[in-house]
Amino acid sequence: MKTIEIKSLTDYLRHVQEFEQQHIAQWIFRGVRNTDYELVPSLFRIEVKNTLTNWDDLEEYMLQIFQRESTPYLDREPKDELELLTLAQHHGLPTRLLDWSINPLIALFFSVESYDQETDSAVWCYGFPSTHNCFPESTRIDRRLTVEKGSPIIFPNHISQRITNQSGCFTTHELPKGREPFIPLEKQTDLFGLLEKIEISKKYKKNILDQLYDLGYHHGLIYPGLDGLSRRIRYEASTTHKRCTNSDQFDKYTKKFE
Repeated sequence: MKTIEIKSLTDYLRHVQEFEQQHIAQWIFRGVRNTDYELVPSLFRIEVKNTLTNWDDLEEYMLQIFQRESTPYLDREPKDELELLTLAQHHGLPTRLLDWSINPLIALFFSVESYDQETDSAVWCYGFPSTHNCFPESTRIDRRLTVEKGSPIIFPNHISQRITNQSGCFTTHELPKGREPFIPLEKQTDLFGLLEKIEISKKYKKNILDQLYDLGYHHGLIYPGLDGLSRRIRYEASTTHKRCTNSDQFDKYTKKFE
């Protein structure tokens, strides 16, 4: 696994654009607030080692409760188990799914969003190999067909505006046998695909978040609705921004108004 360190949004975009594309059908991205966080779905963070419950029974039981008691809050019933899993994950139920985005800037936002935390952050980049579009030129539909048919990526129905705005997708993972622990994705020796990690030092997170804001990647976009709008306004009202300038451009600007 390759690890990259970046200092700015420009660094980040350069590295992402240099990722292998011809033999990779799709890159997906996951931002984490702490570079030490492992790639483990929330279900497998529950401690079952010293209980009588295995993973199969635990997952089945939680989904049954969720499906039975969520009905009053739904506009429509989930049409299948996959949509039920997606809905449950979306609302915080521990599942075997792991959240990702096909948009690298969304993942970067999640990575640096908590810029006031005294931890370095990271973006995990997961590339899935192509099976039939290994030509220098290939359509995006060719790439998507490969991913849809031959990988563990799930592109969910857009059950909420948040999934749409976050360009959300999931990877799904098999349940370990019995009560065996889940091996973090980055430590699996038989990993399907290519995994890379981009690390961001805590001293650069605030500046990168400001750069993302300038490009329209802010709380109002990431969290559509009144909560996201309020968080965006609060951020703009309570944080300072380095108003940098280019000396040559500044000279041209001042001469224009002399």
